[in-house]
Amino acid sequence: DISAYHPTLLAKLIGYTFDSGDIHEAFAEMYGVDYQKSKEITFKQLYGGIWDEYKDLEFFRRAQVYIDELWEKFNNEGFIEVPISGWIYRKDELEDMKPQKLLNYLLQGLETAMNIRILWDMLKLLRGKNTKIVLYTYDSFLFDLDKTEKETYKQILKIFKNYELKTKTSYGNNYKF
Repeated sequence: DISAYHPTLLAKLIGYTFDSGDIHEAFAEMYGVDYQKSKEITFKQLYGGIWDEYKDLEFFRRAQVYIDELWEKFNNEGFIEVPISGWIYRKDELEDMKPQKLLNYLLQGLETAMNIRILWDMLKLLRGKNTKIVLYTYDSFLFDLDKTEKETYKQILKIFKNYELKTKTSYGNNYKF
């Protein structure tokens, strides 16, 4: 599972680096709340607008500048382009667009493009191995890991690290919810 995927992608877009290893822990410290509450606050701001009480935090200050510039480009030039994929979102093809919604579209598109790169690297790595990728959903990747291929697990984690993505791993004999 990729941790804090959209905040991570936005941080890359705005040139922000988190001091903490876990982004939601960093936000929890910034907000002065617990981990779970920080996730809720962060996602509400990413998709609903930055709250006044957090607008002066460096991450959100930069994010707001980025959102404003994205919105201005969209309105003035009539489109924005998603990094990596080059996918174009055109103003005349989208209804009821707002700045935060546009950011969401961009982050969803960027996430998809990143995941295609990750999947391609995974498929190349797993070619000819007993370990298989079984399922991919948004920010989660499920593998059937062959116990004799322990080095493969390390290589899988290295792929995520190469993209500067933090992951949380769980394992078991079956896929439990």
